[in-house]
This record gives sequence, C-alpha cells and structure tokens, in this order.
Amino acid sequence: MHRSNARARVRRRVRPSSVAWLLAATLAAPIAAHGQDITDTTAKIRYKGLTLTPIGYFAGEAVFRSHNETADIGSNFNAIPFSHTTNYNLTEFRGSARQSRIGLAADAKVNDDLGLHGYWESDFLSSGTTSNSNESNSYTLRIRQFWGGATLASGTGFYAGQMWSLLTPAKTGVTPRGEAVPLDIDAQYSAGFDWARQWGLRFTQSFEKVAFLGISLEESQMTFGGHGIPTQVFVGNPGGSQLNATTNYSTDLTPDLVAKLAFEPGFGHWEIKAIGRTFRDRIVDTLGVLGGSKTVVRTAGGVGVGVWFPFMYEKRDVFDFGVSGLWGNGIGRYGSSQLIDATTRADGKIVPVRAAHALVSMEAHPTKQLDVFLYGGTEYEYRMVTYNAKGAAIGYGAPTFKNTNCEKEFQTPAAGGGPFVPGAPPSGTCTGDTRDMWEGTLGFWYSFYRGAFGRIAWGAEYHYLSKNTWVGVGGQPQAIEPMGYTSIRYYIP
Repeated sequence: MHRSNARARVRRRVRPSSVAWLLAATLAAPIAAHGQDITDTTAKIRYKGLTLTPIGYFAGEAVFRSHNETADIGSNFNAIPFSHTTNYNLTEFRGSARQSRIGLAADAKVNDDLGLHGYWESDFLSSGTTSNSNESNSYTLRIRQFWGGATLASGTGFYAGQMWSLLTPAKTGVTPRGEAVPLDIDAQYSAGFDWARQWGLRFTQSFEKVAFLGISLEESQMTFGGHGIPTQVFVGNPGGSQLNATTNYSTDLTPDLVAKLAFEPGFGHWEIKAIGRTFRDRIVDTLGVLGGSKTVVRTAGGVGVGVWFPFMYEKRDVFDFGVSGLWGNGIGRYGSSQLIDATTRADGKIVPVRAAHALVSMEAHPTKQLDVFLYGGTEYEYRMVTYNAKGAAIGYGAPTFKNTNCEKEFQTPAAGGGPFVPGAPPSGTCTGDTRDMWEGTLGFWYSFYRGAFGRIAWGAEYHYLSKNTWVGVGGQPQAIEPMGYTSIRYYIP
C-alpha cells in the first residue's frame, strides 16, 4: 500500500503534460508583441519550487540585398561594397532559419527577502570550421545570454554571466531583460544602436522603484585599425585554447567598467550612463628606432543618454518613442557598425579614436495584432592622424591616404591557375576609412494568430544603409546598401 501511494504521488508530480512542457522549453518561446525578451506569464512550468518559462521561437527568414555582402541574416555594415566593385554589381539573396531561438528562464522565491533567477537564450547564428550551405546547412548553436542572479527585497540585485551590456539602452530599470532592443529582423539591428552581449558582473540598486543604479564589470575587447602602423606594434594574438584561432584577441589590461543611473518618475524611462576602458599595446623595438621596447596603456571612455517614452491609450501601449546616444573615445565596438576603437600614433603608441553614436526609435502598436517601427541611426568616427619624421600619415582618416581604386573592379588569378576571381585593389590604393554610417529602417510585424496555442507572426522591413568615407587622394567613395527582410515566426506559449 505504501509503495502504491508513493508511485501514485510520482505519477501526480510528473504528468505527461508537464514532461511535454519541459521538452518544449528547449524548443520554443514566447515573445510579446512589443518587446524582445518579455515572456508570456501564462506559459509556466513548476519544478521543485522553480518557475520555468520557455524562451524563443521558430523562424523562417530571408534577406535580399542590392549589393552582395556574403552575409547571413545579420548584415556586415562596415563591409558593404563600394560602387563598381565586383560585389557591388551582384545582388544577394539568403534564406535562413538560424535566428530561431531556444532558451529557458528560471525563477525561485526562496523567502520574502531573496529571489533567485537564471536565464538562457541561444540561436544558431554561429559557424564552425566545417559549416557550409552546400547541402545540410550545418551551422552551430551559440550563446546569446546565459546568466544567473539574485535579488533582495531591499531592491539590491547581483547578476553574473553573459548578458546584454549595461550600456545597451533600456525600457525599464537597470536589470537584465529590460533592454530596448529594436524589433529588426536584421540580427545586427540598426546603425546607431549601442550594444554588446558579453560576460558581465552587475550590481543593481532600486530606490523606491523610481531611481535605479547599475554598475558592471564587462568583458574587454578592442577593435583596432588604421594605416601606416609601425611594424613594431603588437596589439593581440589569434585565439588559443577554446578561443577562435581565426580571429585576433586584444590584450586589454582591465574589464570595461559601465555605470548607469536611470529614472522613472511616472512619464517614461530616462537614463545617463558612462563607460571606462583601458587599451594596451606592446612596442617591440629591438633596434631602438621608436625609443626602445615598452608597454603602452591608454584609458578611454564615453558618456551617453537614453529616453524611452511609452504613450498609453485606454491602458494600452499604442506608441513608443526612444532616443539614445553615446559619445567618447574608444567606443567604436559598442555600435552596430563595429567601427574601430583605437589606432596608433607615429611612434607606435596606442591611441583611442573618438566616435559618436545616435539612434531614434519609433514603434507604433495601432492594434494588438500590428506593430510598425521606424528607426534612424548614425555612427560617426573622427579622424586620428599623426605624421612620422618622413611626413607619412599614420592612423585613421588622413587626407593623404589613397582612395583611387576603391570603386574599381579587380581580378586576381586563382591559385593553381584557372579562371580569374574577384580581387581587392592593389595595396595602399583603397584606404576607404569610414567617416560615418547612417541607416533608416521601416518595418512591421503582424500577428495572424495570438492565443492559447502561441502566436504566428509575419514581419517585413526595408533598410537604407549608407557608408561615407573620409576624403583622401582620389576622392571620397561612398557605399549604399538597400536591403529587404522578411520573417515568419511561430512563438509557442
């Protein structure tokens, strides 16, 4: 009798429907119409005191670009081709399911004073060394977010793991999952949007739910570039153990430090933020032509603001307006365009490059089924130029750099003979340093069905992207990229 009762209790605890929900947690997810990471409160799984919520969606998407980038559903803004190059004269179509998302949120109330939280979110926008689109489209799973945290009744919070940077504009507070992420289908979002998803250790404090303070230590990584850089300069290494051997990793001295102060006085979300960074290079000057070997450390950083203002009608959000901006030295990698953070002076010493980013967001929700969005953004990179003893320019954006061959089509012989293949201009004849990127995006999401079985949504958007360069010898080349995206997604409750 005792064993039968025990088995009955087990059967009551682990019902087939509960198992199905648990499996669905790794396959599907809810997303509210007006937010990327807001989950459906009806889709809950109870497990040993935890509340589990599925995160994600199934997606079938496509992009058409007027000029070829050889990119998947995430655009490569700073690599759009100049006019009359081979890729400029070719259009591009890509179909993809790789932005489909899986994940799980876990929440537990330990007692009246302590809550525990965990969040996992992944997609397939990553590739391994054997990935290709020839037959099986075998691409790899990647982490978008994976973090854990604890909150106290006093309004204090602690979070650790991979998450959106605290620098990312927010709709609410300073805790993870309050970010104002554009509704773009393009996985690179919009020019002018400041963001990163990276390791972070974050402390937050709420003051009567009106003022919010966030401080975080975040993963450091420097994007480096420029021209005429002395050969004695060392800034990083290709990846070693458990890192990507085909990319370079900078040797920064400290984590990035980000601080944000937000206010929600009853009419919108208002924030000011700041970031501090350190860059480092090593001058290996064994011949003494640059004053001897040395390690050079430079500090960098910026300040930013953000506003997110929802307009309500009959207790329903019908329109959202947002503005965000960031200005400072060495902030390039936090923009969607991925412009450089730093270059060097003529003496080889590393120096941050000044930049400014801005984004205006408008999202209308005329019905519960329809969302319409419009984004306009820009990222501006200042010149950073010095000259060596011979008068040669070193750095970024110099008027003496050559742009003579940026807009010409070149060919190079294929290895081992055979037909010619598209080639790059001869070295030193197309500098093409980006001065500013600007982009306008118009799109919509329409939900054909929203109910107990989830949501079916169709989206489409149009992008107009312009890359504008610093003037140099031979002119000031420009690259224009009109793009169209479409997506069908099934969100399971």
